[in-house]
Amino acid sequence: MTRDVTFRTALGLLHLAWTPEGICLLRFTKSLARNEATGAPAFVQEALRRLMAHLAGHPQNLRGIPLDLSSLSPFQLKVAEVLRATAPGQTLSYGDVALLAGQPGAARAVGQAVKANPVLILVPCHRVVAAKGPGGWSAFGSPEVKARLMDLERLDPEPKARR
Repeated sequence: MTRDVTFRTALGLLHLAWTPEGICLLRFTKSLARNEATGAPAFVQEALRRLMAHLAGHPQNLRGIPLDLSSLSPFQLKVAEVLRATAPGQTLSYGDVALLAGQPGAARAVGQAVKANPVLILVPCHRVVAAKGPGGWSAFGSPEVKARLMDLERLDPEPKARR
């Protein structure tokens, strides 16, 4: 059974859904559908607290928040694992992620996996940049959202491999 909540952050409204296994959806949204997390499990309450602080300019380690990524394909799951392992403050190119995911040359497939990321910020797809710099933003939102997330984490727009 999936439950959900929509909440305000410094970057806008976020919609979060969870199952007993973990958070399965985190997206920016334009409508405040449901803003009460009453009865949510402790991991959801903790995720909300840490996300609010993170997006208010107090970077948090979000790696330990339980996720339910059962909707992802094996390749998408591997990309998510690579991104979750990417340290705050680091960026990787799409090609770097493909290599780390065990699929050298699959940069376009990484782009598709990033686009399908169901849990923005928790699987930090904003840390993936084009080989020549920041590049676009294929997730819900805009390139400005990616830029704000990168600024918040003080991310270098140059991929780690190029530095």
